[in-house]
Amino acid sequence: MKNVKTKSKKKITVGQIFSHIIIICLLIMVLFPFYILVINSFKSPADILKNPLSFPGSEGVEVITGAFKSAWPYISKYILNTFWVAFLEVFGVLLFASLAAYGFSRFKFKGKDALFMVFLAFMMIPGILTLATQYSLVYSTLNLKQSFAGVVLPAIAGGMPVNIFLIKTFFDGIPADVYEAAEIDGASKLGCYFKIAIPLSAPILFTVGLSTLLGAWNDVVWARLILYGAEDLYTIGVGVFTVFGSTAAKIPDTVIYAGYCLASLPLLIAFFFTSKQFIKGLTDGAVKM
Repeated sequence: MKNVKTKSKKKITVGQIFSHIIIICLLIMVLFPFYILVINSFKSPADILKNPLSFPGSEGVEVITGAFKSAWPYISKYILNTFWVAFLEVFGVLLFASLAAYGFSRFKFKGKDALFMVFLAFMMIPGILTLATQYSLVYSTLNLKQSFAGVVLPAIAGGMPVNIFLIKTFFDGIPADVYEAAEIDGASKLGCYFKIAIPLSAPILFTVGLSTLLGAWNDVVWARLILYGAEDLYTIGVGVFTVFGSTAAKIPDTVIYAGYCLASLPLLIAFFFTSKQFIKGLTDGAVKM
């Protein structure tokens, strides 16, 4: 008689049940506001006042499309401005952070460890503590008020410490033999950066890029401080806060909800196409660290 190995069923512990309940409750808390936002975008103002938690009724396609068509003129120019600001921030952060991380990972120079520790120390300083001095520097000293440069440059500089740290962990994980083989074949130090370091670290670059995009798209405080008075340059966060938050505009609630949906749609599309690389970058980075 051959012994037949049977897989023993794992027992579900009380701790696992409790942790799952906590996760489900947190998930509901996160998704509930989004649920309110979406369903109220497809209802008439009267139905929103009657029961904001109910599902949309049979208002018809005209009511639904009318709300989104009415919301688009309010936010269209702000979305275009935000695309431009987000592109510059993502490009700047990925370029300078990856170059700095490559230098810390591949080159030996005097004071490298001390300089890297300074970057790590800046990660511990909350951004709100330097808001006043940063505003004084950008607004008065550099005279970058009411300009995209005043929004983009501080965001790029502020994203350097943590992103250099993340990208460096990936660069450190690339075997030195790979670089040496490329240099034997005639590749320069900069060529190794473009042909080896960047392609092999694509997951963390997607993670950094998407995080930077999220920050640029949702930024309200800093963009409002710098762009105050220049409505044509408002980003989506500032524009939505200003237009939809104004009581004088008298915009119907369904149009406001539709505008919020349209404002969040680009981020959802970006995450849909980069979610795999984003998650891979987070998990691989955790293993390397």
